[in-house]
Amino acid sequence: MADGTEGRSRVIVDGHVHISDDPEPIRGWPPFTAEDLVALMDEELPIPGGPRVIDRAAAMPMLSTTQQVDLSFREQHRTVIEAVRNHPDRIVGTFMLNPHLGVDAGLAELRRLVAEDGFRMVKLHPTAHAYWPKARDFTYPVLAEAARLDIPVLIHTGDPPFSVPAMMEPLATDHPDTTVILAHLGTQKTGYADDAINVARHCDNVYLETGWGHQPRVAEAVQAIGAERLVFGSDCPVQDPYSQLRIIETLTRDGPLGINLSESDMEAIMGNNLARLLRL
Repeated sequence: MADGTEGRSRVIVDGHVHISDDPEPIRGWPPFTAEDLVALMDEELPIPGGPRVIDRAAAMPMLSTTQQVDLSFREQHRTVIEAVRNHPDRIVGTFMLNPHLGVDAGLAELRRLVAEDGFRMVKLHPTAHAYWPKARDFTYPVLAEAARLDIPVLIHTGDPPFSVPAMMEPLATDHPDTTVILAHLGTQKTGYADDAINVARHCDNVYLETGWGHQPRVAEAVQAIGAERLVFGSDCPVQDPYSQLRIIETLTRDGPLGINLSESDMEAIMGNNLARLLRL
């Protein structure tokens, strides 16, 4: 990563990665460790101004880890805590809170992780943890605490019934001081990109993560709400980060492939916006 002013103005931040020291039991994946992640981040990317590397990544546990009820919140995040301590200049922690395991206990651990281990984001995954976002006892305390801690809330979106983007609008509206990031541009096995864009149009505190978003939909998001409210996140693994950065880069082309996105707007989406939100 470059030093000084240049480094601050040209930084790539992947806002959505998962790591684990253990095999993933549900999908049968081998471990994807912090060292694996850093090695992937160090691969040179042929994007404008390159070759470039991914400077920072916001890491969280694998979904299956947060579904293990026999583990405490701290045990679920052990791999991430160690990754942040071992790679403080590359990895920043994201706390994934499964509210079924106790909201109060989760918020207590979140406060500790922010204060002691430099965690900078909290994630809600209504689909993986099976709850309705409108369940105020589960979601509202998290958004309120995030505002007090000055960290964003990343919310999984893109699949029914629990993670349709429109369901997140009341959360954002009722917590105007909380930064809400809708993950995946409303896209998983089905697509709610228009829905996610509309939520962001209605709520100035809502940002959209580009990962999983199709190129035309990412272009529409930029045109609807501006590059200053889009952030890059790959959801690695299984997605390769460069495959998702390529979509953003392509928007700098002339139409019909691109929208003449400026280099400064490209840099904002690839990292500068998230670096600001995470106070990196």
